[in-house]
Amino acid sequence: MFIRQIKKRFVKKGIPYEYIQYRLVESVRTEHGPRQQTVLNLGTLRIPAEQLKTLANLIEQNLLSCSQASLFTDASEEIVALARHFADVIVNKRLQKKDLQATDSTPPLNPDIVQPVYETIDTNSITTSNSRTIGAEHIALAHLKGLGFFTILQSCLFSQKEQNQAAAQICARMVHPASERETARWLRNDSAMAELLGDNFDHISDQTLHRISDKLYQHKDVIEKSLSKNTDALFALDNKLILYDLTNTYFESPKRGSSIAKYGKSKEKRTDCPLITLALVVDGNGFPKRSQILEGNVSEPETLWDILKKLELADSGSDHPRTVVIDAGIATDDNLAKLRADKRFEYVAISRQRKVDRELFASSTSEKVSISHNKQLTIETAKIGDETFLLCKSPDRELKEHAMHTLRKQRFEKALRLLNEGLQKPRTNKKQGSIHERVGRLRERYKIGHMYTIDVKTDDAGNAQEIVWVYDASKENQFGEYIIRTNRTDLPVADISLIHRTLSMIESAFAWLKSDLGLRPNFHQKDSRMSTHAIISVLAYFVLAPILNRIEWGGTFVSNCGKKDDHRPWDKPWGWKGIIRTMLSQTRVTTSFKCKDGSRIDTRTTVEPTTEQTEIYKRLKVNSRPLKRIVSKY
Repeated sequence: MFIRQIKKRFVKKGIPYEYIQYRLVESVRTEHGPRQQTVLNLGTLRIPAEQLKTLANLIEQNLLSCSQASLFTDASEEIVALARHFADVIVNKRLQKKDLQATDSTPPLNPDIVQPVYETIDTNSITTSNSRTIGAEHIALAHLKGLGFFTILQSCLFSQKEQNQAAAQICARMVHPASERETARWLRNDSAMAELLGDNFDHISDQTLHRISDKLYQHKDVIEKSLSKNTDALFALDNKLILYDLTNTYFESPKRGSSIAKYGKSKEKRTDCPLITLALVVDGNGFPKRSQILEGNVSEPETLWDILKKLELADSGSDHPRTVVIDAGIATDDNLAKLRADKRFEYVAISRQRKVDRELFASSTSEKVSISHNKQLTIETAKIGDETFLLCKSPDRELKEHAMHTLRKQRFEKALRLLNEGLQKPRTNKKQGSIHERVGRLRERYKIGHMYTIDVKTDDAGNAQEIVWVYDASKENQFGEYIIRTNRTDLPVADISLIHRTLSMIESAFAWLKSDLGLRPNFHQKDSRMSTHAIISVLAYFVLAPILNRIEWGGTFVSNCGKKDDHRPWDKPWGWKGIIRTMLSQTRVTTSFKCKDGSRIDTRTTVEPTTEQTEIYKRLKVNSRPLKRIVSKY
């Protein structure tokens, strides 16, 4: 082998330029005599011309010996590193040829089916290289294909290259959630996604991922509608329950000039940071239906009808009304009145009424409803017009609210004591107006001041001398109580309560989006980038929801509002992150060795799955040995 210099010329803005490109060339024997063929285009090299021969010899040595040890001890580290890199590129190109021998990685039941191939090899030359993770990526891509993702993109006029890039972006958000720059590095260096897709991501960049994310966002509504439809068909979903809620995520930077990142009430107690809001619709089993990116300070009740219009329920082929499940933040009287007036909808909502009107339930009787972990919910029922009101008392909620109230009470009284003790110190501001202002701020902060009678005693000069407070326990609300209101008068109390508890599915969806699917952190500055980053996480959740369903139920659909005797719940405490950790040890590797006749054999294969990995594959109904074995002899 030797390196040939090729002079290249081009003209830019009328000015001619020249540069030198290098090619690795070898001599081969053909029917027409010896010929020279290009092995690899090396691009532009910044090494002295006298070292080109050393580089060529090192590349040839790495290819023939399967070892990275150098016989050229006087070669620089730069030359050695370049030789290793180019040798790996050549091996990968050979393994990607279409005419190579490829066999199924699954061992045949009958050894006679595949003819054995024997070689005499040098065992000291065996090396393993180019290890790439493949297990979790294979699971994500298999489910993405199962939802018809590539067919959907094809209908949206995505090219095959763009389809592969979009699939890689979504699978990467599931397996390795990170920024676009880190995602591109992961696809180039760590993951076998390119092999799974039959593509080459050696030069993929963060700008490529930005462009494909923008195109996905342009077709967001069509993609979400199609994915939802395919999920309904795959899992036989009836969409009788519609769960709707909003969450928001914060940004550490100020996002000045943004039209969607606004300051508002943060779900994560980060009111000091600008926010964007994600509106999400899921069904009673956690399968997503629609999403929408909104401003961070959006009014929650006003968003309900915009998202319901996108569901296009008239095209669903069913005349049965859908039950919309919403929490108190969205369940305004105006929204509930609209839902009652629209024959397509029924509702189960948490009442916005904070204090319970005892007279409303004076004539009702208590009913016990069993919930999870051998606990019971106490429910009293009252009917007013075409609505049913359920006064529910939860033992777990009672303990939680009492603990929160006690903690808030302790902190409020501690702050009052510190303020009172400060009045005895010299050179402190003791003006009555200032002390009243500080007490008012404490009331606002701890949300409990209305239960206290606070008196600020002053001297003749109008300076505060002492703060005295008395707690009034009669003003406490009943802990653990909440009211459900619904127009589903046809259902028994137990079923209405169960429907309400499905709201936990959308809370779980938000948790998966934020913790497992990279919704946060979001480091982008442009509004379009913020939105596309969030939508990639939502599309990843469209793929994750079927995986979670199959992990829990073994692929058998089980409604949360009914029971089946044939379900097979899994007792393994594995969430999606646990699956990723378990699948990390299954990789795609290249094994190389030198034969007695002087040739070199490279085998690209997938590591055999462990017992736990096989169990996960079986549960998810995915082939446990992704990709076939490829053998190249040189």
